[in-house]
Formats: sequence, C-alpha cells, structure tokens
Amino acid sequence: MGIEGKPKLEPADNEEKSGGQIVRKWESRRVFEALPDGEVTLCTPKLDAVLAHLGVTLLPMSALIFETNRQDARDPRFAGEVMARRLRDRGVENVTRVAFLTGDEHLEDPSNEVDAVVRRSVVATLSNAIGLAAENLKPDDHVFVATTGGLSAANEIINELVRLHCIGGPSVTAIDVPDGDRAKQDDRAIEEKFHPAAGYRARWHALSLVDKGNLLGAWGAVSHLEGAPGQEWTQVIKWLVHFASSLPLPTDCDLAVLNHQRMAVRAGLRVELALRAGDIPRAVHGTVAFFEAALWDRLLDCFERTGTKKRGLDILRLKAGVPAPTEQGLLRNDEPDEKKKRDCPFERLDDGTYLFFEDGAGRFARDYVRSAPLKAVLDAVNTVKDLRNDVAHNEPTPNLMNDARTRMQTAALWSQTGTFLSQALVQDVLKELGEPEPEKLLKNLLVEVRRRLRAPINADGIGDADSLPEGPSGH
Repeated sequence: MGIEGKPKLEPADNEEKSGGQIVRKWESRRVFEALPDGEVTLCTPKLDAVLAHLGVTLLPMSALIFETNRQDARDPRFAGEVMARRLRDRGVENVTRVAFLTGDEHLEDPSNEVDAVVRRSVVATLSNAIGLAAENLKPDDHVFVATTGGLSAANEIINELVRLHCIGGPSVTAIDVPDGDRAKQDDRAIEEKFHPAAGYRARWHALSLVDKGNLLGAWGAVSHLEGAPGQEWTQVIKWLVHFASSLPLPTDCDLAVLNHQRMAVRAGLRVELALRAGDIPRAVHGTVAFFEAALWDRLLDCFERTGTKKRGLDILRLKAGVPAPTEQGLLRNDEPDEKKKRDCPFERLDDGTYLFFEDGAGRFARDYVRSAPLKAVLDAVNTVKDLRNDVAHNEPTPNLMNDARTRMQTAALWSQTGTFLSQALVQDVLKELGEPEPEKLLKNLLVEVRRRLRAPINADGIGDADSLPEGPSGH
C-alpha cells in the first residue's frame, strides 16, 4: 500500500521520493489508526507483476481469488475487492472471489488431529471453488496459480488442489513473486522452479511403495518427475515397473537381477513382489509361470531354438555334447499308442531337430534331465494349475482369493506368511539353476534400489549413487 501525502523536501526513513512526491511505505500488516491528508493510492504490486509476466497474449479469461474476510485485525480489509477491481481494470472481466475464512474462524483446529493443520471444511471450500472453476477447461487451456503471501498452509493446499482438478485437462504453471524490496528492485513474477524437496518427497514415497511390492504404484507416484532436473533416479523405478509388467527393459537398466539370464529367477522375483503387494491374481499366474520358466531354463540348457516353428511349436536343435533323448518314453516317434504319446516330451523331425511338448514335462524332468526339484515343483503346480483359469475368468471375490491362498499354501508353494522365495520347493529349483541364495533375491534388490534413491545430487544435478556404499555383490 502506498500513501501519498503533502509534498515534503526530503523523505523520512519510511518514505521515498517518487515523481516529485513523497510516498510513505508501510508494512502490509500495519494497522492505520488514521490516514494522512491527501490522496490515498492502493497498489497491487504482486498482482501487477503476475499480469506483466503473462503479458497481453496470455491475459487470463477468468480469475479466481481466494481471500479471508475475518472481522479482526488479523486480515487485510477489502484486499480481495481491490484485486478484483484491478483485474477488471486490466481487462479480466470474469473474476470470482471466494472467502475461505470468515467471522472468527481459524485455519486450523489443534484440538482435532485431522484438522490440526488445515480444517477439513476449509479444504472443502477451496476444493469446491477450484473444481467449479476448472470443470469446463480443456486440455489446450492454461492455468496459472500464484500463491504469493497469505497463509502458507492454505497455499500448499491450493497448489495441490489446482493440480488435482486439472489432471486430464489444462496445463498448470505455478508463478512466484519474490519480494522485490529485498533485492531493491520492483516485484517481478517468475515461473516456479522445480523444488528439490519435491524430488526427495517423491523418493521416500516411491521407496515405501516398492517395499510393499507395489511397483506400478511407485511409478505412478513419480512418473511426473521424469525429465525434471536432477531426477534421473526415476529411471530406476521405471525399470522396476517394466520388470513387473514383463515389458522389455530399457537398454540402460543395470540392475543385474532384472536382467538375470535365468527366466525362473525373474519369474520367482515377480511372484514374491506380487505376494508382498497382496496381488493374489498376479501371484497365482506367476506361480504357474515360474514352473514353466524353470522348465524352459532346463530345456535350453540342452537345446537351442532354430528360429523356426512347426505346428506352432519352436523347432529345437540339440546342443553339442548333450545326449539325445533316446530313452524309452521320451520320443513320440517311438510310441505307437496315441494316448501314451501325450506323456512323451519330444518328437524328432526328419532333419534331426526336435519339437518339445509341455504335456511331457514330467518325463522330461524325471527321465531326461533327472531333476528331482523340477519334478517336485511340477507335481505341486499340477494340484493348483486350475487356479490360473479360475482367477483369469472369474470375479476375484474374497472367497476365491482366500481359497487360492489356502491351496497354494497347502501345496507348499507359498508360505503361511505370504512369501514364495522362502519355500524349499522353489529354492531347490533355483539353486539347481545356479542361484546360490534365492531367498535373498528380493532383499538384495531392495537394498540396491534404496541405495540408488538415497544417493545425493552431485554438482551436475545427477544422483551420485557411486558415493554410497555398494549393495550386495552381484545384485
């Protein structure tokens, strides 16, 4: 507020010369008992700075002003009315004012845990007003939010509510007007820069979701930061969500276990994450897929794909030095009984290549690779295999999910506490495939993810994970 009075020769401490007149400057919250003689000019420097920043081409079509209108000395009187008048003078005709505190209301209610920072009724007033203002906006519209001055707790709510109500609609840009008098210059509006605290807040939020196995939720919580300065760590979460969704991993992914050469290791890790997240349907699918992955791991130890198919099946070529499947019961070519053929895992083609049939997985495990762990998992999976169809084609009701959990635990595929990699059946298969500590796969992955997300930002704005202790070897 500037107060113009009668001309003087020299300004006092709280005055300055402007245009040949003495202008007295006051702090915004000072209470005037009486006005001096002469003209009184009410100024809106921060609003003017915002309008100047937007310029003529981005002059708002409408404006929403939040104000307080309490009947005591805490609040400026008529501030909203003055700002509305100034906006109309500048050509903004559609101006809405909403008072979120009136009478003797307080922003917070310390006696109520939920209302201790900002009362719910205040949030409702803010949210309803913002929702009404944004409901007809389109994706090519632009929303600018400037929360300069006022109550900081309310400002934080307003900023987040604007972004909430504009999801799927207009773009949102936050504008700040630093105090110009501190820099001895006029107030100037600037677009808010990315605040480092937002990145670190997102990091711990993402880590808490990853710890719970909710990789999709973790990416949803931080994907908006992708590409922001110093937020390269978001790529770690992106790798995890690609892994959980069985999507191709980005080429820069260097989390070794996500690129593990053994399909069964990756499949087992997905089951463990699904169980940790309480995602029973995904865990059921993954448990059956774990056996299939282990089966093909063992098969590809002995054979290689030729890149061609016959009858929809991969044509396989025996690797050098591996014995051919010649024992009785392994080749369909040698079995005249059509019913018994189903139990034979191989068919030899005329050129010496082979087709593999998963119906014969039992004989493959027992008689060809002679793997007791693989056969044991097959036998366990066969008792619950129908659950995959039940989960896929039925509504996942609580009863169905509880039944699936019970049957998986009875088959010793899941533990009573809801884990997969802790089970002896699973560990024996993975150890046979060369994984020495399968029970630590998820633990080691989480340790490494935490290490990378806790890495400080270096001088170039990049997360410096190398400055932290190494995670578990090999993971």
